[in-house]
Amino acid sequence: MDEQKIERLTDRQKDCLRLVAQGFTSKEIGRLLDLSPSTVDNHVTMAVQLLGAPSRGAAARALASAEVGQYLPSQSPELADSGDSAMNPSKAEGKVQANFGQRLLVLPPVGGKKNDLDGTSRTLRILQVAVLATASAIALTILISGFFRTLG
Repeated sequence: MDEQKIERLTDRQKDCLRLVAQGFTSKEIGRLLDLSPSTVDNHVTMAVQLLGAPSRGAAARALASAEVGQYLPSQSPELADSGDSAMNPSKAEGKVQANFGQRLLVLPPVGGKKNDLDGTSRTLRILQVAVLATASAIALTILISGFFRTLG
């Protein structure tokens, strides 16, 4: 998307698009921003038209990608100057692997929320649930076995 188009968005439109990118519905966004759902829809529709995006999701992704390289005021200086980048792949790879291990142990959200995961991401989420279910079953089996050994 053109950076000039992004700059033409109002702050309220940007707020709405950021929440759309996080998966919130118009009703939820309205509650968070103290707006009616129809007002949220109006802001999002105008933003979609200004950006020339095919959908609200595409507009939200365009805003997110435009804001990726911008400095965040809440970002700590240590994080900004950590040196983990493509220039230092060994550190970056270690962090990616550690983050992947941590993300593997987090349960995915459950509910009727629509997702836009691609096939690979969806498969990884399914594998996450399978691994956690298997680990839970093994832990429960060991716990029960240990309990009976202490009694017997």
